[in-house]
Amino acid sequence: MLRVSVFTEFLSVYVLTSANWDTLGHASVWNERSRAVTGQSSEESACVFYRHKENPTVMICQVTCYVAEDQLFQWTEKVFDCLQHRELSVTVLSDSSVADYKTADYLCTSSAPFLRSLHTGTFSGQPVCQSLEQPNIITGLPAAVLNHCQVQRIATVVYQCYSDVIGPDSVSMETFKPALTKLAKSIQLNSSPNTDILRKMVKTTDIQSNLYI
Repeated sequence: MLRVSVFTEFLSVYVLTSANWDTLGHASVWNERSRAVTGQSSEESACVFYRHKENPTVMICQVTCYVAEDQLFQWTEKVFDCLQHRELSVTVLSDSSVADYKTADYLCTSSAPFLRSLHTGTFSGQPVCQSLEQPNIITGLPAAVLNHCQVQRIATVVYQCYSDVIGPDSVSMETFKPALTKLAKSIQLNSSPNTDILRKMVKTTDIQSNLYI
């Protein structure tokens, strides 16, 4: 089933709607799965880069496309090759189905959505939620970024939201709020998101919820 990423919509609704961001450009990713998704422009099926107008050292990469397993290492390496590693700090927002979360405590999964975190050894901050318990793992692009940053000794934390819905809803999106509230000096959250944008997100989810790949 085609799952609409909660974290990309969270950024669109709560962060990027402000006038504080300039679009630097986008990097399209081609693979069989991205080609199968119709009705999207190149910008909508790409990795889009934004820079804060007042603090150009703060950047956001919003990944709105699928990155295949054999592209993960190359994608991560190319992006980080363009960044200054000195004093670099990385926060990754990701999401997954609660069905993928392994636990003996049924009450935990019934309280979805919820956050879990993983971080590199050089991350010295305090995550806003508990660590991801074994035997759970993160996969895909978040895992590739975390592994790259661990090797390069870049302070990085991944926040993964486990949700019981197919697409973004206001409850799931707000689960990410604590992660960025901690970055308030760099990224300001929109406390009153545009209702028209929220409706558009829900409408898009309803349309895509019947697509299978």
